[in-house]
Order: sequence, then structure tokens, then C-alpha cells
Amino acid sequence: MDTKHVDAYFKALSNKDKQGIIPHLADDIVLLGPIFPEPTEGKEAVVQVLAGFLDTIDSLEVNLSFASGRDVAVFFSFSCQGITVKGNEHLHLDENGRIDHIEVAWRSLPAAVQVQEIFAKKLGFQAMRLVAA
Repeated sequence: MDTKHVDAYFKALSNKDKQGIIPHLADDIVLLGPIFPEPTEGKEAVVQVLAGFLDTIDSLEVNLSFASGRDVAVFFSFSCQGITVKGNEHLHLDENGRIDHIEVAWRSLPAAVQVQEIFAKKLGFQAMRLVAA
């Protein structure tokens, strides 16, 4: 399948172009990510989360991507207030090539939690905490 929507979506993310991400997302998109424990469902809600993410980060760079059928894997890194996070996304495409499912993972865990705390404070929701065992 053609990955033009994924490529344009990540170009918009890299350029911190909030409006540029919108046409590449399916109306019924589901986002599973490290910001909220529950899935975010629907284009409007997902765009709100992604816009907040773009307002929080300093930069994002795609390092590698590959596709198989309607599934695309993208590996990237981003920075936020001097914290560097490596991440990957598994994206699924609908029959029109738009993104209808995103599953996000970030590492290292301490850096991911630090960024989630910054994001939570900025947008006014509950921060997660990394607690020693």
C-alpha cells in the first residue's frame, strides 16, 4: 500500500505543523500511547493530543520507516526541554491509506515519564510517576 499519508503525517510532525497532520488521519482513528493510560479515539480527540504534543516538544526526527501491507513502522527521536526520547510507532492504514490506528512506544522509560509529566503539567491532566520497586 502507498504510504504517502504516513510520510506526509511525519513531515507535518517534524515541522510542528498541527494543521498538516489532519488530512492524513481517518475519522475513526485510535491512538494508544504513553501520554494517557486509555486509548484516545476519534480524529478530533487524537488531533488535540497530537497538537499538545507538538506544542510540548522542541524537535522530532524520523530515523527509519518500513511498510508491509497496511502496516507501517516508524522509528524516530524527539527532544523536549533537553530530554531526548527514542520512539517507534506501529501505524495501520485504512482502505484509503489514511492512518486509522497508532500504537506508540517511547524509551528510555525515565525520559518518557519526564516528558509525560511536562506534557501533563502543560495541559492540566494527571502526570504519571516512575516509582522505585
